[in-house]
Amino acid sequence: MEAGRNALIVASYEYQDPGLRRLRSPARDAEALAEVLRDPWIGHFSVLTILNEPAYKVNEAIEDFFSDRAPDDFLLLYLSCHGVKDEAGDLYFAMTDTKLGRLAATGVAADFVNRRMNRSRSRSIALLLDCCYAGAFDRGMLPRAAANIGVEGFLAGRGRAVITSSSAMEYAFEELQLVDAGDDRPSVFTSAVVEGLATGNADIDQDGLIALDELYEFVYQKVRQATPNQTPGKWTFGGQGDLYIAWRKRPVALPAPLPRELEQMLESPLAGARQGVIYVTVQVGGAGKRRAVSSSSIRR
Repeated sequence: MEAGRNALIVASYEYQDPGLRRLRSPARDAEALAEVLRDPWIGHFSVLTILNEPAYKVNEAIEDFFSDRAPDDFLLLYLSCHGVKDEAGDLYFAMTDTKLGRLAATGVAADFVNRRMNRSRSRSIALLLDCCYAGAFDRGMLPRAAANIGVEGFLAGRGRAVITSSSAMEYAFEELQLVDAGDDRPSVFTSAVVEGLATGNADIDQDGLIALDELYEFVYQKVRQATPNQTPGKWTFGGQGDLYIAWRKRPVALPAPLPRELEQMLESPLAGARQGVIYVTVQVGGAGKRRAVSSSSIRR
């Protein structure tokens, strides 16, 4: 994968263990998210997708993904699957060969993911979790497991952010489509992520860039509107400044206002003050966006 912006999408929806029901949405989740992340006008990520692979292959892929990275690389890992806990309360992500009675040997441990993230040289890491338990829910929705299940206790470290589809005590949901089984649609959580990035509506401050915090706010509102019983969560660890996940593909309808002190400088009758407002480029994964700043704020 090319250096700079890299994404690993892991989805599992078919399981050998009878205690883990087949999921409908991860296949479509992976496809839709990969498309928007790969779009050069939106995410500009180099994307690797892994579907229905055994745990040992996923573990190896995750280790490869976080290894041999540069400090300025932006890494995004997305997991869509069942999430389960063992008797000790440790969290595991279930893959196609996962056995509920042998989680340590056949699951992808959250602690393993955490260690790989901690050892990565990348200073910018985002983890999106849309994971689930078995179970059912009436009124047209199927319950998916609380994706975080106390995730802040398992996934902590420096320079990263974690967004989950629900809180520790809630279900996350996938849509139950009473149509052909091939018409799978994204989960409530992932569909909100994809919508926010694809439409650019997650660019809340209208500056042409979508920060991770903005994406979370957009997803939170969308998920809560779809099902009040689900509350997405977010944790950040050691992050410095905004972490921009995407560009706004569509034109900005309402440009972000300049800071008041810059507006005053532009309105000044003194030419020197007006000239003090210059344009610089904000770099985001090899590309940039222009914004106005005061020349005095630039380090020399």
